[in-house]
Amino acid sequence: MAIESREFISPRPRHRANPRAYHEVDSPTSTHLREVQYKEEVLDAGRGEAIQSLTHNVLVHRSLEVSPNGFITIISIIQGVALALLAQNTFPKPSGLVIVQSITLMLVFVVVFYYYLTMSILLRWAPSFVDCFLPFAIAGLEIPPAFFLGNAAVWNAWLAALWLFVAIGLWITTKWAPPSHFGKVRKAHKRFLEMQHELGLCVVAGGFTVGACAGLAAIDPAHQLFWGLAGAAAVLAVGACTIWRIEIRSSQIHALYGVNRPPFN
Repeated sequence: MAIESREFISPRPRHRANPRAYHEVDSPTSTHLREVQYKEEVLDAGRGEAIQSLTHNVLVHRSLEVSPNGFITIISIIQGVALALLAQNTFPKPSGLVIVQSITLMLVFVVVFYYYLTMSILLRWAPSFVDCFLPFAIAGLEIPPAFFLGNAAVWNAWLAALWLFVAIGLWITTKWAPPSHFGKVRKAHKRFLEMQHELGLCVVAGGFTVGACAGLAAIDPAHQLFWGLAGAAAVLAVGACTIWRIEIRSSQIHALYGVNRPPFN
């Protein structure tokens, strides 16, 4: 039985809330989703044209942004290479002395990175060539000891060289860190100088001690294990002293600016 109905014969017209085409985006009255086109002012900068002219504030901002990140990045890359070499040379011959020297060297990586991270918070200046050279000179000395694991004389000699180069870096940092870094709080600058002096004494004493262990290991090869462990103990003592003094002095400096940073928190 056929049923005649007008609804089945002619379709019912469908109406839009807004009959305009979707590409017309001048009027926002439609309830339908449309592709909104934003017009932004784009400067017609040709090849070699500046996108930001250099001013005093721009120069200061760029120095603050680039210098600490650059130092930390370089240190991280070098230490990443040193850590990979350390792991590569540790596992094939994991003797007792090799394990102790590997753990000691890994802690040295942490101490050096910790010092640079602390300095990047306390100090800011426009970097020079010397500032770019020191991270390579100091952190680069962390790589050779990984090739002499188990050799007490050579391993101790490289660690002694590392500590002595760190002492030179501390002296340079102290020399080029005037009170202007700490604003009107002169006591903070005094605490910083005390920290640098204490760290200098630690690394110089440690460097000569480890160097003496290297010399004695070369003279007395029959007791490689003893002189190797003695050198590792001296390196660990320097690292512990460095962390201790940085934690105490850094906490004192933060407190002078009203920042709660308890040592070893």
